[in-house]
Amino acid sequence: MDSAKVEELALLGAITVHLIITLLILTYLSVGLRIWARYRVTKSPGWDDAAMIATLMLFTVYCALILAMNFRVKSVKLWSQTSIRTTLILVQLSEVFYLLTTTFLKVSLGLFFLRVLTKKWQKHVFHTVLTIGVLYGFFYFFIVLFQCGDPRRIADGFIQKTSDKCLPQALRMSTGYIYGIINVLADWTFVLIPISVLMDSDLDRRSKMSVGIVMALGAVGSVSSIMRLVYLDGLDMSTMESLNAQAVKATIWATAEPGTGIIAASIAILRPLFRQIFNDVRKSASSISNPRKVKPSDDEIALRGPETVMPNVDSKPLNVETKRMSMDSTHSEDVQSPWSPIIVSTAGVPHMIIVKGKTTPASWPKAG
Repeated sequence: MDSAKVEELALLGAITVHLIITLLILTYLSVGLRIWARYRVTKSPGWDDAAMIATLMLFTVYCALILAMNFRVKSVKLWSQTSIRTTLILVQLSEVFYLLTTTFLKVSLGLFFLRVLTKKWQKHVFHTVLTIGVLYGFFYFFIVLFQCGDPRRIADGFIQKTSDKCLPQALRMSTGYIYGIINVLADWTFVLIPISVLMDSDLDRRSKMSVGIVMALGAVGSVSSIMRLVYLDGLDMSTMESLNAQAVKATIWATAEPGTGIIAASIAILRPLFRQIFNDVRKSASSISNPRKVKPSDDEIALRGPETVMPNVDSKPLNVETKRMSMDSTHSEDVQSPWSPIIVSTAGVPHMIIVKGKTTPASWPKAG
């Protein structure tokens, strides 16, 4: 392998590592917020959430296998017999977990949309696409896992080129292309039908735009499925030169497909959480700009003390809303207790004195 190809593989490997790290951070963050919104805000968790958690775990294992391959290529002699055998095992395991990840992602998306769709034809389409995608996904899973008989000897079958023990290459590649086509059709179904539902909904324009952005992110997963099909022949493990730029590019798009799908499906659930945060922020801003407590003027002195009425004061109660001040807040709270009266005394003093409780001024004028 010449130096140019080695440099290209190194660059693609670095892109793969950065992509995986970014997607793992975003997927865990988005799924965590999704679960919080379902359990704490809407209080309506469903099986689609359980399927999404399973999808995230499978995607994590898939990413770990890809990272292991990348770091192994950097640390060992690439074309030694032992290295080739280990690399082939990692490649096949990553393919298995890719299939499981995308299949469970379809299950989660299908269960979610079946909760919100109302028209019969929409539900029939989703049931059909979901059933075909899941059944063929598990079929392809077993094809990949048992393509050379005993899964523990899958690498030996490729290295020794024992074609009589492995499935024909044409069958393996054709089943892979069919699975890719089903993925593309399912992804676009999960994008286009919700768009028709969105256009017929009563949401305002801003809400429709926000949901449209989420659907656009979901469309990225559909594009990733198409790009993976373009480079799928690079994943043929029947030759010794399987580690090439085509294989790495197929891996990049195969990683982006479920990663962006998980993020888009989780963000779509977060509108109630964002609405609650927006309302809380708006209430806080309103309370700061319009405080409930009015500071006393220069002619009013507010005195707070024990809640007993000051005796022997010529006073009369006013029809004033009673307030009790909190020591930890500048806002006042309504108090309905009759044991906290407001007494206004005007016993010959130049300023009005509002006395609440037993506290008395320093001196009182004597009666004339």
